[in-house]
Amino acid sequence: MKKLLQVSNVTKQFGGLRAIGGYNGLSFDVDPGSFTGLIGPNGSGKSTIFNLLSGFLKPNSGSIVFDGNDITTAPPEAISERGLARTFQTPRTFSSLTVIDNVIVGADNPGERLRFSWTGKWRNQEAELKHEAVEIFGRVGLSHRVNDRVGDLSGGELRMLEVARQMIRKPKLILLDEPTAGVDPKLQQNLADLLIAIHRKGTTIIVVEHNLHFLLDLVDNLLVINRGELLAKGSPEEIRSNPEVVSAYLGGQDAAQSYKN
Repeated sequence: MKKLLQVSNVTKQFGGLRAIGGYNGLSFDVDPGSFTGLIGPNGSGKSTIFNLLSGFLKPNSGSIVFDGNDITTAPPEAISERGLARTFQTPRTFSSLTVIDNVIVGADNPGERLRFSWTGKWRNQEAELKHEAVEIFGRVGLSHRVNDRVGDLSGGELRMLEVARQMIRKPKLILLDEPTAGVDPKLQQNLADLLIAIHRKGTTIIVVEHNLHFLLDLVDNLLVINRGELLAKGSPEEIRSNPEVVSAYLGGQDAAQSYKN
């Protein structure tokens, strides 16, 4: 099977210190249609890896190939156009716009193309986008907020909006960075249901998440990062029973027992 994402011997240095890759470089691949969790202790390099994959940082060495294209040095906008989307730990929104406008403004709207403008079909395309956005809002628990200003949303609601903004773009691969942080349990369940639904439709997902109980019920496989290196990879069951992972990730007998449960 052709890999959707291939990370090969990647390293990243900050101030002369190697933050990603260790001695040999970081290598892993992701199958199309898979659901992967990326976990590790605080400061292990998870967000840095997302920044490398999405083009916000460039590796010092190694290569990144997405959907058959070398994106190692590509800018974020070019990577996004190829179908790789991501959310951020701190949601990035247009605070003066409404919730629904925040979603539509980032969508690929065919109606904005010249031939649609000449024929007037842009109105139909925009109406379809709005209908789709409203449907997504219902699934993430934001239906009652559609016409509110984004500046009035809570922190948890902003995170759900960030997910909705990426979903409407129908990406090939979506990177979710701590999507449940600050989100109440009810919205977390809405988010889980939404991710399961889009995964079943074929979207490939990689999630960085500290909420292991949320994550382990969703993913097919896990990548465990420690000090910028790949410590282990495997199914949730394999990772749960890996003593090296439990020690590095949690560092304590009581915490380890909680992790296994």
